[in-house]
Amino acid sequence: MHPDLIVIYTDHLDACHAFYTGLGLTFAKEQHGTGPEHYATELDGQTVFELYPATTRRPATGSLRLGLTLSAGPLTHPAGRYTHTDPDGRTVVLTVTQEAHPMTTADEARTAIRHAFGDTAHTDIKTLPAGNLAITITKGDHAATIDGHDSSGWGWTIDPADDDGFTGHENISPTLNEALTSVRAALI
Repeated sequence: MHPDLIVIYTDHLDACHAFYTGLGLTFAKEQHGTGPEHYATELDGQTVFELYPATTRRPATGSLRLGLTLSAGPLTHPAGRYTHTDPDGRTVVLTVTQEAHPMTTADEARTAIRHAFGDTAHTDIKTLPAGNLAITITKGDHAATIDGHDSSGWGWTIDPADDDGFTGHENISPTLNEALTSVRAALI
């Protein structure tokens, strides 16, 4: 058994959103019907984690100790264990682990890209017959191409010329997360 939903009601919605985003979570703003706008994310594809504004019907979630485990990525702390206090005074123990398995699927890549860029970039991902991924990330007037697999490395280029054809990548990273960190720095 594992938890599949965690909802925190808060009087400090924007501050909590900023706090948990600062820990490395990427949220989507949602609203169901006429309900309140809130923030939602998915933890490891198994647990929905939501931040809702408190109301008289649903008061702020009181004292709570929350433990979160995240894989290391471009927006997380380095691997290790950290204790924080969120804007409502809740204790949040964050454990950041090294990536447990190679990134092999388009869905895993999409999650890593959303984690690195949020909703600020357009992404196109193709899975090639050998299982490698071909990724294009567009942000503003610039684009990056990333090709590879964690077992073979990730080549990446910023603003490749259309008429050059494929001649290899300017940069190589051992993991997609490292490639995304470099691409994000180059595109910002």
